[in-house]
Amino acid sequence: MEIDELFARLGAKLDKWFDENRSTLRSENKKQQASALLSGIPLVKELDRLKADGMAAIAALLARNESISSDERVASLLRGFEFAARLADVLHDELLDTDGENAVWRSMDAIVQALDKVGRGRAALDALFERPDARVRGSAAAYLIDLVPERAVPLLRA
Repeated sequence: MEIDELFARLGAKLDKWFDENRSTLRSENKKQQASALLSGIPLVKELDRLKADGMAAIAALLARNESISSDERVASLLRGFEFAARLADVLHDELLDTDGENAVWRSMDAIVQALDKVGRGRAALDALFERPDARVRGSAAAYLIDLVPERAVPLLRA
């Protein structure tokens, strides 16, 4: 199952939990409020686990052995960037988790810095301009606006 689908399902669970507990959370009944909050703990744990798994996958990618060829390293970093762009977007749009989103963006910065050390550098991100996912294209364009503004700006406007 794709990471964005997992987060979308979790977002739906969180929405359902909030809808079911909205009136309780607004009430003055502390016992019912505590019970409602306790029922949400498994959802928070699931969110934390999914974020940790995603961040661990990105960290593992960055720690890959430097003995692989430059082309393989670039391809691996591009896949990681694509995954991170989708993860950051899902954390923001589905869960309003700006702290998680910011952590993923810091990981994307690290991926771009790693790209700068191999092959064509961050210019390799231009391969992501052809991806069907607008989140991926836009993230790549944000990192390349200074290198290829004639290609990046139209993607960002779209």
